[in-house]
Amino acid sequence: MKADTNSVNLVFGQDVRLLVPLFQRPYVWKEEVHWESLWQDVVGLAGRLIRNSQEVRPHFLGAIVLDPMPTALGKPVPYLIVDGQQRLATIQILMEALADVCASIGAREHYDALRRLTRNQKLACEKPDDEFKVWPTNVDQDQYRSVMLATSAAELQAQHFPAPHRIANAYCFFYERIVAWLSPGTPGHDERLKALYTALGDGLRMVVIYLGGEDDAQMIFETLNARGEPLLPSDLVKNFLLHRGVGEGDSAEDLYKRFWQPFDNDEAYWREEIGIGRSKRFRIDVYLQHYLTLKTRDEVPVGQLYAAFRRHADQQKPDGNRSLAREHLASLLSYAPVYKGFDKFDTTGSPTRKELFFGRLKQMDTTTAHPFLLELYADPSRDPSQVEQVLTHIESFLVRRMVCHLTAKGYNRLFIDMLAELDGAPLELADRVRAFLANQSAESLRWPTDAEFRDAWLNEPLYRQIQSGRVRMLLEAVNWQLTTPRSVVVRVVSKLTVEHLMPVKWRDYWPLPQGLPTQEAILRRDRLIHTLGNLTLLTRR
Repeated sequence: MKADTNSVNLVFGQDVRLLVPLFQRPYVWKEEVHWESLWQDVVGLAGRLIRNSQEVRPHFLGAIVLDPMPTALGKPVPYLIVDGQQRLATIQILMEALADVCASIGAREHYDALRRLTRNQKLACEKPDDEFKVWPTNVDQDQYRSVMLATSAAELQAQHFPAPHRIANAYCFFYERIVAWLSPGTPGHDERLKALYTALGDGLRMVVIYLGGEDDAQMIFETLNARGEPLLPSDLVKNFLLHRGVGEGDSAEDLYKRFWQPFDNDEAYWREEIGIGRSKRFRIDVYLQHYLTLKTRDEVPVGQLYAAFRRHADQQKPDGNRSLAREHLASLLSYAPVYKGFDKFDTTGSPTRKELFFGRLKQMDTTTAHPFLLELYADPSRDPSQVEQVLTHIESFLVRRMVCHLTAKGYNRLFIDMLAELDGAPLELADRVRAFLANQSAESLRWPTDAEFRDAWLNEPLYRQIQSGRVRMLLEAVNWQLTTPRSVVVRVVSKLTVEHLMPVKWRDYWPLPQGLPTQEAILRRDRLIHTLGNLTLLTRR
């Protein structure tokens, strides 16, 4: 490999195609963390140029890694972007926004100069999209094209993009910042435009690393993962499987379109950050962890997801006739709708047993059951009545332990071991699951008895011991159990609040009953204040 320090002008000054491999993640940079920081770097340079153009040092953006591809004579020189796609795309978007602002104010020379940095010569292009010097991965291409063809933020905002639309938002961000900073028509405008153009084209520098034929682009891609905006473990898994698939004779484009594009097309769901315990993680990585736990039947630490997946994949040796990458991708995709079915429900009618179970499971924050539940629902031929009984047994086990204030620390291993119960006779599944849970003898995993549960339900200060959302779940379950076919089912979408029937400060308005010693009556009331029998639900105070 060789490395050169280049300005933006040098990187984009020739006819070039910088292509983001389809196995890389989509565009993920954000305003607060990335766009604003880059913009401040550029205008900081521009401001220093205005004050003293002789003593301005360039600003380094880090390194990018490019892998040369075969070049056709007379065509733009193609490179695969191994690392740096977020920066390269963002710089192109910024330059496109500046070019459009220049066009709107009649700064023709600057507009023409910027277009030479964002466009290849049309005569050298076979297809219209070859004109763009940076070309993103599949899921971002339509939006990127719209950004590069728009002439203003207003024109782009009139279009409708599926959320999230970070590329369009990046263009609008830079366009509005440029207009505000230049203040067209005010004194010094021309000088500010010249300084901004110079800062962007010559003041920003990058170390460009060009790989040689002997360099392993996959290994370098993984090594550089910790730089910049970290890749998700799922991004690394996708990259690994598509790269391996090519080595097994598959088409990366075909593998991506068939098995991974569904995840990217539903980016708003899969890349949403969700709460797991006290932290937040991207949903696709949470799914990957549950899937891998299911497949390996072992605990998979969050920080070792990618390494664990590689070990899992490497355990299966190719026999010459199988595409293991295709099998892994197909398997990952097959469980995805099952996982999605855990929290996507119709809220217009009465809740089903499945809806009640997963709603309560979410309240209890017990996602460790998901590997077992993925496999339970993955087989559509399972008897629905058996499946519902399994849910009932698991729910009873978890709720009883929660009410009895028992630890949840052993649940990971418990549900992994319970996967073996899915391998037996289908019509005995519910009985096997019940027996498995009932046979747990360790204190950390035992199923509380009826007497123990009744005592905790009636006498323990559950309002103080468990989270209010879980208390609300218990009260809603009682209400639901009391519903009869004659009852009018009211499905409350808004959150209900947990309130005390006898108030905490009962002494002000609740006289003590007759016939009991005063101190005994006071102690009894204080003991019952936070028990479940003294709690109710209200839609508002």
